[in-house]
Amino acid sequence: MKRTLFYIVGLMLSLGIAKAQSSVDTRIAVNDAKDENTFVVIISNEDYKHEEPVPFAKNDGEVFKIYCQKTLGIPESNISFVPNATLNEMSYELDHLAEVLNAYDGTARAIIYYTGHGMPDEDSKDAYLLPVDGYSKKPTSGMSTKELYTRLGSMNSKSIMVFLDACFSGARRDGKMLASSRGVALKVNSDPVGDNTVVFSAAQGNETAYPYKSQQHGMFTYYVLDKMQQSGGCTTLGELSDYVTTNVKRRSVVENKKSQTPSVMASSRNTSWRNWQFASKAAKRYENRTVAAAPAKTQQPAPAPAAPRQNTPTQNVPTQSQTAPVQSTSSAPTLSMDAAPELVAQGKKEMRAMNYNKAKTTLTNAANQGSLEAYYQLGLLYSNSNYDGYNKETATNYFLKAAKNNHVEAMYQTGMMYLGSDNATAKIWLRKAAEKGHSRAQAQLSRLR
Repeated sequence: MKRTLFYIVGLMLSLGIAKAQSSVDTRIAVNDAKDENTFVVIISNEDYKHEEPVPFAKNDGEVFKIYCQKTLGIPESNISFVPNATLNEMSYELDHLAEVLNAYDGTARAIIYYTGHGMPDEDSKDAYLLPVDGYSKKPTSGMSTKELYTRLGSMNSKSIMVFLDACFSGARRDGKMLASSRGVALKVNSDPVGDNTVVFSAAQGNETAYPYKSQQHGMFTYYVLDKMQQSGGCTTLGELSDYVTTNVKRRSVVENKKSQTPSVMASSRNTSWRNWQFASKAAKRYENRTVAAAPAKTQQPAPAPAAPRQNTPTQNVPTQSQTAPVQSTSSAPTLSMDAAPELVAQGKKEMRAMNYNKAKTTLTNAANQGSLEAYYQLGLLYSNSNYDGYNKETATNYFLKAAKNNHVEAMYQTGMMYLGSDNATAKIWLRKAAEKGHSRAQAQLSRLR
């Protein structure tokens, strides 16, 4: 009897592990085919200044970016990922996308992904995307879908696919109402889209775009990713639409006890949108991605090595359990770009091969020998979501160490780590990098103005 019980328990555990490993977050289809002519804009608004947060929005955007890059084969340089975007940042991304598509003379295509709050204008019934600095009481603080579709329709593109994991009824992702709403979900107007554009929306009419709590995603986003995972990226928009609509409609009733029915909008002249393809061929291999749990808190954490003091505000310093063991600054040599070059080169090689634990050991040894580049590379390691020790706070502190010793790329990365949570500090470091000629820092600063 005991053996039987142990067997059943073991079987249940193994099935549970298998299920966890098949999650869209942890098993990523990797495509050998590259798509150089697709450009992506991802906006994931979670931490609102004047409204309740949107659960899992950052995770939605981060994982969608991974699928664009790995499953669809789109180069990272073609992907603009902006978490917690302001209205100016959202508008800038559209302007930049228009410039890029125009440079390709209509031969390139675009993917627009937005997750966050949507809101209605209760007088005009127009729909708006709400930036993190917007007010639901003031529709003009957001971007109307009418404006969005007009700007996309004027772009010189082969095709544009839009994914909106938001609802426009005045409801939040948790089903409650935004601060400005009258407590009654509204049905907003449907704005026309251009012949080059197809829009996938998470919900219809006065419905809510709900979360899929057990998967830590918006339900609509989860099934978009799920279809991309199953198909290896090689799916038509028709197949994607049918799959997402069917599964969201069914799962929402079970999971949230409420209806949610995704919708698709296309021009009446666009009769071929269902045949539009994501990836040109299916990915044949899969890569396991470990999602790190939040580090446990201790009552008296041991401090990490102190960085040189400056007047720039910084995040809390992580504990030694979160970072690699680096020598204390009292005994460490002066940091230099020329220190331990062979170790740094080996660490970079191990990073490229995704041997992350070996890379950590090698780069830590190089950092202990005074390598400034090693600190920067450790920042890249801990900010890599594929690394099972992924920790944003730890990454930020490594970038800070290098940035405070005049590593220009680390200055840029430090600014990007603070972006969205502390834009004042982000601007300080981006400005430092920009003043040294860093082009991406200069571009990012122009978005923040």
